[in-house]
Amino acid sequence: MKTISNTIILSLLLCATPLTCFAGGLNDMFGVWGSLTLQGDFSAISPELDKFHWRITNQTRSRDDDHTQTRFTENILFTQAGYQINEHASVWLGYVHNWIDPLHKSSFQESRPYQDFVWKQRFNDYKFMMRIRMDERIHTNTGDAGYRLRQLIQVGHAVPFIDNLSSYIGYEVLFYLNNSGFGRSGVAENRVYTGLNYQLTKAAGVSIGYMGQHVDRRGANDLFTHNIQIDMHYRFF
Repeated sequence: MKTISNTIILSLLLCATPLTCFAGGLNDMFGVWGSLTLQGDFSAISPELDKFHWRITNQTRSRDDDHTQTRFTENILFTQAGYQINEHASVWLGYVHNWIDPLHKSSFQESRPYQDFVWKQRFNDYKFMMRIRMDERIHTNTGDAGYRLRQLIQVGHAVPFIDNLSSYIGYEVLFYLNNSGFGRSGVAENRVYTGLNYQLTKAAGVSIGYMGQHVDRRGANDLFTHNIQIDMHYRFF
């Protein structure tokens, strides 16, 4: 009975898709987010530093917003370091440098310090993760700053009968605390995630998934992007 129940829930996770039931006009687009992630801890320096972790991710983004072809829109470099408080909780300090190429506008760069609080916990066979992130988005040319709070919740479960394969589903809301060139105060985005993660070896893995990204563009039609997400990740031990 437990296996049947888990299989039913797993099927719901895999088949879950976001509903684009938002009021007003909506522009639909397709995008691809590809990334490479390297991570580890500082125990190689000293065994006493095994609770201090690091992570580096480079992500490229593209989408078909010019209606003729899929084009490059962003390249994002994430670097962060964190401390494992206990079995469940960790805190992180990070920095993003973002090269942005908007449609029909001049390219620019963004400097983005951020802070995370992450909570992870198991409930029977399910892995629960909650992340609260505070972004400080800074336009490097103008100095304009947008302060953005983010809340992510994600649940994962191993796929029955297939070793090293797991599924996940998640939801994230992003909202600005101030008015800036990045957006007006209030809810700016909603993101829904679902996908699969396969652990190739103890150190290496790959994630392939879908993200429905709804962007509130006040004064214009909202944007909904159907993104394919692919991440290759490697952990140093």
